[in-house]
Amino acid sequence: MRNQKEIVNQILIFLVITTVISSGIFIWMFSGARDSMPAVLAMMCTPGISAVITSLIFKDRIGSFGWKPGKARFLLYAYLLPLVVSIIGYGLVWMSEYSAFTPEQVVNYKWAKMIGFDLPAPFIAGLLSKMIIATLLTVLPVFGEEVGWSGFLTPKLRKLFSVPVTSLIVGVYWSVWHYPAIIGGFYGNDAPLWISLPGFSMVLVGASFIRTVLADKSKSLWTGVLLHASHNVILMGMFHEMTVDKTGIVDYLVSETGIFLGLVYILVALVFWRIQINGRSLKFYG
Repeated sequence: MRNQKEIVNQILIFLVITTVISSGIFIWMFSGARDSMPAVLAMMCTPGISAVITSLIFKDRIGSFGWKPGKARFLLYAYLLPLVVSIIGYGLVWMSEYSAFTPEQVVNYKWAKMIGFDLPAPFIAGLLSKMIIATLLTVLPVFGEEVGWSGFLTPKLRKLFSVPVTSLIVGVYWSVWHYPAIIGGFYGNDAPLWISLPGFSMVLVGASFIRTVLADKSKSLWTGVLLHASHNVILMGMFHEMTVDKTGIVDYLVSETGIFLGLVYILVALVFWRIQINGRSLKFYG
C-alpha cells in the first residue's frame, strides 16, 4: 500500500511540474515566441525534464526509465503502426468524394535530392527518403517528450492500472498539454476547435494505447520515441501532403486533428493490443 501511495505521489508531482513548466513556456510563446525554435524545443523537453526532477525528488532510479532498445520487433512495430493507421485512414478518405491522392510533393521532396536524385524524383525514392531521413532527424526532438511519457509516466501508471486505463490517462493529459498551442493557432491544421480538439484527443489516445502496449512488451522508452517520430513524419507529414482537399473538410477527417483518423488509430491500437495479449480477457486493473 505504501509503495502504491508513493507511485501516486510521483505521478501527481510529475504532472504538476510538467504543467507548471509548460505554462511558463506557453506564456513565453503567447508573448511573441510562437515561432521560436528554442521555445518549441523547450516545450518538447519539458516532460523529460519533469521526469528527471521527479525521480530526483523521490530518490528513484533514472536508470529504470528503459534506456535499452529492447527487441527489434517492437521497434519495428513502433515505426510501422503509424504507417498502417495512415494507409487505412487516409486511404479510405482518398477513395471518397472528399479528397484525392497526389504524388506532387513526394516526388519533389528535398529528402530525395539529399540522397542524389534529381527532382522530380521517382515516387518511391521520395517516399523512402523522407520516411528514413526525416524520421531519424525527428528522433532527437521527440526524445525529450518520450523520456517523460514512455520512460516515466506510462510505466508508473501501469503499476496501478490496466493498459486501457493507463493509455486513456496518458492520452488525455498528452492531448490537453497541447491544447493551448492549438487554441492559440500555432499548432495543428485548419479544422475549427470543436473538431480539432476532440479529433486531436482521439488520435493521441490511439497513439498512447500503442505506446502503452509497446512499453509493456519491450520495457524500452525507445519504442515510444520511434512511434512518436514515425507518427509525426508519416501520419502528420507525408500522408497529409499526399492529400488533395476537394471539399474543405479533409482536416475534419484526417491529419492529427481528424475525427475519422482518430477512430482508425484507436481501432488499430485495440487490434494490436488484442494480438499482443493472445486473446486474454479484458481487465481494467492490474
